[in-house]
Amino acid sequence: MKGINANITISAKDIITIFNILRSIGLNTTHKGTKYINKAIQLLVTSNSDIIVIENIYSDIAKYYNVTPKQVKNAITYALNNRLSKKSIQYFQNIFGFEYDEYYFTNKTIIEELSRVVKYNIIAN
Repeated sequence: MKGINANITISAKDIITIFNILRSIGLNTTHKGTKYINKAIQLLVTSNSDIIVIENIYSDIAKYYNVTPKQVKNAITYALNNRLSKKSIQYFQNIFGFEYDEYYFTNKTIIEELSRVVKYNIIAN
């Protein structure tokens, strides 16, 4: 990541909020991939950069958890592919403010969109 934004910090409450959002879109919070998505969102929310290079995120998470970037990518893909679709459709519009679209369940897009939602909520509070 480019740099840390000193004005934005992630509290324990914010981490739980991220997990609750992930759970509400049908992700199983016990999957490693869901934990990696949570960490990616934390990194992006505290980052100064608005440009997301997903490979850099994978590398940062891999270093943090002492795994390979490929393992991070695969775990996130697995978590997204094994979500509860009915639940994700039901809550998608409430979280993102627009109609459900399967397109948004790619690794990069879901991390990017959730980061925007979380960042907005943290700044607003």
